[in-house]
Amino acid sequence: MNQRLTHHILPNDFIKGTVPETSLVYYVTNKSSEKNKVQFNQNLLCFLLEGQKEVISSNNKLSFQSDNMLLLLSGNTLMTERTTIDNNYKSILLFFSDNFLTDFITKNNSKGLSIDIKVEAVANLFPKDEYIINFEKSLLLLQNKINRNQNLIKIKCEEIFSYLSEKYPSIWNAIITSISNNSNQLQFKQFINQQTDWNLSVDELAFLCNMSTSTFKRKFSEVFNTSPKQYFIQQKMKRALALLQRNKRPSEIFIELGYQNLPAFSNEFKKHFGFSPKEHKIKFELLK
Repeated sequence: MNQRLTHHILPNDFIKGTVPETSLVYYVTNKSSEKNKVQFNQNLLCFLLEGQKEVISSNNKLSFQSDNMLLLLSGNTLMTERTTIDNNYKSILLFFSDNFLTDFITKNNSKGLSIDIKVEAVANLFPKDEYIINFEKSLLLLQNKINRNQNLIKIKCEEIFSYLSEKYPSIWNAIITSISNNSNQLQFKQFINQQTDWNLSVDELAFLCNMSTSTFKRKFSEVFNTSPKQYFIQQKMKRALALLQRNKRPSEIFIELGYQNLPAFSNEFKKHFGFSPKEHKIKFELLK
């Protein structure tokens, strides 16, 4: 970051072009700064390596050094960074969007989530125990490769999410609640994914959400970045593949997935994967 600026937007200032849903930044400076205005467009996990950091948010003030990890929710903060006596300041910044976190929660069906938990602060400190220290080291090992592997950043995010949810369930649930209350995406995603096996139409889903069909489609596109039709086809095909690998016959699967007949299912499957359900079953049997 340019030290002469008084207002920073993160992670945008670090990234050229479109900001991904997760990103990893290795931040180094030899100059201290005092109460910089920082607008966080995504949430942050900060692993401080050298120096001292102070964060002032709307309802909290925290000061910490390298023995703690910071989890900071998106929003505006005043941020102070102080170098060591040798003028060193180093940190690893792991950014993630609300959408990425809600995807993780939906996929993993987080246990114990309570929507009644009051969020005490948008910034939380976690002591660097042995696990977090080793996780931090693993991020350092990726420093020269990480920009070429976005999928690896997502995997590392999910790893630390899983650990925090088990180690600090009440704090983690409060963080989830805060994010889901801000975006309302979590409840919508959970509702949609509960209906994937029910073979409901878009009009029926819109009715259950108390929305017009056009509003539902617009909301769906914002949350899932695709149309309802394409999303449900993808989900059906994933399920079809899993059922075939469990030795279910295509003649059984098409009924379970809500297709009118076997040819309609087979054509959709082949269009999606490039081979028919029968061809897949033969290949799968040969690989056993």
